[in-house]
Amino acid sequence: MKNSKWLSAALAGAVLVAGGAGSVLATSSSVSAASVKAAVTTGTGNWSVDGASSTFSTINSNGYKLYALSEVAGALGAKLVAGANGYELNDSKGLHTVHIQVGAKSYSVDGAAQSFTVAPVIYNGKTYVELTKTVNALGGELDAASTSILSFARPEGSYDTLVWTADGALLANKSDAETTQIYKFTTHPGNYDLFTSNSSAVDVAVSPDQQWGAFSDENGQLKLINLSTGAVSSLGTDTSVKVDYTWSADGKTLYFLMGDKQEKIGKISVETGALTTLLDDKVENKSEVRVSADDKKLVYIVNVTGTAKNDADSTEDSLTVDYSNAAEQIYSLDLATKDAKPVALTTALDNKLYPEILSNGAVVYLSADADGTAPNTLKSISADKTINAIATDVEVFWSTAAGDGLVVAGTATDGSTAVYSISASGAKTELFHSSDDVSEVAVSKDGSKLAIISDGKVEVVQGGKVLTLTK
Repeated sequence: MKNSKWLSAALAGAVLVAGGAGSVLATSSSVSAASVKAAVTTGTGNWSVDGASSTFSTINSNGYKLYALSEVAGALGAKLVAGANGYELNDSKGLHTVHIQVGAKSYSVDGAAQSFTVAPVIYNGKTYVELTKTVNALGGELDAASTSILSFARPEGSYDTLVWTADGALLANKSDAETTQIYKFTTHPGNYDLFTSNSSAVDVAVSPDQQWGAFSDENGQLKLINLSTGAVSSLGTDTSVKVDYTWSADGKTLYFLMGDKQEKIGKISVETGALTTLLDDKVENKSEVRVSADDKKLVYIVNVTGTAKNDADSTEDSLTVDYSNAAEQIYSLDLATKDAKPVALTTALDNKLYPEILSNGAVVYLSADADGTAPNTLKSISADKTINAIATDVEVFWSTAAGDGLVVAGTATDGSTAVYSISASGAKTELFHSSDDVSEVAVSKDGSKLAIISDGKVEVVQGGKVLTLTK
């Protein structure tokens, strides 16, 4: 049977696919087998589709390589239906509908007209099409240089605010979107979904098991969001100002700052919603609350601002502000002792960021010169308040506790970015190195994966390999 007759018979026995609004489908005009065979060479094309190896049948017709439509659709998980007017394809998520007609360069994607460079043809019972345009029409992404195909293209844009979840996925906020769009990515490029559009959920505090995120809504109500399902629930009934949430190691308590000027420290039971004020010393501008694994010690930063001075008559002209002691200072609070008073751990006038309480009881932080004339330094405060620098090979710009030690990111002497793990004993292991601008790092619960924001793109580092999840 000639291929032209085969097509007529196949289409006659198939489900009819009607062309919708904007459809370019018309009466089928197949290409005869004889006209194709005269200039055809056959072959195969090897591609990686969503990480799995796939081999497609190909033909080379008049200098153009075409791929077997049914094989490409199958590898992409797309539904392919033959009808009286050609083929209809639907991607596996039901996002795109493509109409293709054999012998016609014109095709449609979601009702919009598109054009192939070479019209689809039939050869030896198979329909062959251009690969790149077919993949793109179905919402996929193709990289000819690496011979790789993603069944769903990576999203474009700039991203920030990385959060790992208990199910091994990654949340990232699309920072250049007009409205809040927090996406949930698996560690397979192209596999993602819109997680939430709740603007209050952009900056969540993540529980130690990475199952929950805590945030306040616009009314001050504490909310918990399930990082696997996106379900949101209220915790307690208090609607006073609460910011800077941090979880206890067992996930049963949330600590936070309270008050319009962050002058109080409080906690709330995740199980009962009972709220307790831990400290109300009227000292304003507290930030970055951290708690030890045993819930017995709390540290935080106080931003000491300038001191106003004037004469005995308090005239406006005599008012001056003394900034000589302005700086961030780290304080600790003994939670195991009733009515304990805060204790200052630092007095130097450097800027201080990212305080953490390590498993050995030491408090570490990032010290930055207030005038910007000296490099950033990691420092450690021992139990006797002795402060020592932690040696690194980079100028650190970010750090976080991980396991018994730290993960730090910094700038090397050549301007590149390096991410290190530093054990409790001080041993350093390089986890990642890049010449790109890295602005954010997040560590998975088990420490096996890093998520980074590199030039606005979301990347995952695992086993020495880098997966780029956005473009």
